[in-house]
Amino acid sequence: MQINAALNAVSGGDALKQAVGIALLSQMKDSQASQAATMLQDFAAAQHPNLGKNLDIRI
Repeated sequence: MQINAALNAVSGGDALKQAVGIALLSQMKDSQASQAATMLQDFAAAQHPNLGKNLDIRI
């Protein structure tokens, strides 16, 4: 979706375009939040269970 088009609709004078633009922005925000949550869950699942528990130092 085009964020610029939605932002232009929100700032325009037509009430219907404003309502549709606000709905689109809200929908895009929800979609991005969902994608970010999924990405973080996948990242957490891909981590090794012992990651960060041991420190290997060689001199």
